[in-house]
Amino acid sequence: MAKTVIEANGKNLQYWRDIWRYRGLAAILARRDITVRYRQTFIGLGWSVISPIINMLLMSFVFGYVADLSTDGQAPYTVMVYAGLIPWTLFSRNLQIASASFLTSAGLMKKIYFPRIIVPLGTSLAIFIDTLISFGVLLIIMLISFFNMGFVPSPRMLLLPLFVIIPSLLGFSTGLFLSPYNIKFRDLNQAIPFLINIGQYVTPVAYSFAVACASVPERFRFIYSLNPAAGAINAFRWCIIPTNEFHMPSFISSLVFTAVFLPLGIRNFRKGERNFVDLV
Repeated sequence: MAKTVIEANGKNLQYWRDIWRYRGLAAILARRDITVRYRQTFIGLGWSVISPIINMLLMSFVFGYVADLSTDGQAPYTVMVYAGLIPWTLFSRNLQIASASFLTSAGLMKKIYFPRIIVPLGTSLAIFIDTLISFGVLLIIMLISFFNMGFVPSPRMLLLPLFVIIPSLLGFSTGLFLSPYNIKFRDLNQAIPFLINIGQYVTPVAYSFAVACASVPERFRFIYSLNPAAGAINAFRWCIIPTNEFHMPSFISSLVFTAVFLPLGIRNFRKGERNFVDLV
């Protein structure tokens, strides 16, 4: 007769077996997240298209037209900006949602046992669905740019699935690491969205990585290139824009940061599972 072990924060392989056993719950939470987000809205999923497009147009106008910053080679400024918004959105939303897991899903976590990491995994899955819609919009923008300006995307687009994972894991692992502190220090829950908004302009989302490096004093350029989000965004653009230069130091910084923070984030998150009920 099969033996079922229910052990919160189980050691060894039990915890990971539980994650696999409850994998269906992650899909349910992802569906719930999408349903709740667009419930009683007239446009529905259309908001996942309208919001990034408006953001792209504003950034293109401010940085491309008013500030007159250069784009990557012959790529239209709108394509460059939208190709930066997709990985940045993956990073920032995974960071914000994972860091607030104990707060937003406290009611569910208090009722029944399941590996708590299922909650951020489910919401991260919902983010990927929005990303698929964003990819469709990007293809339409590139198609329009091809007919109007003759822009031809890079064949490196075939590598995009790999470079989508990096900003997602980067934000997810950082969010897991911060999640226990988010319930101890509630100011952090207010500070994270504020810092994300600042980071969107410090990181080359609305302008190219080359422009960013040229604007930074030479003695600080290497330090700037260590921004892991910048490396992930530039690598994503490299897959789309043929003239975009691949910057190896920033890309390695993204990989190292993710490789370090993913196990640290999981470890910190599991520690937070033990006493989050007493703090929420």
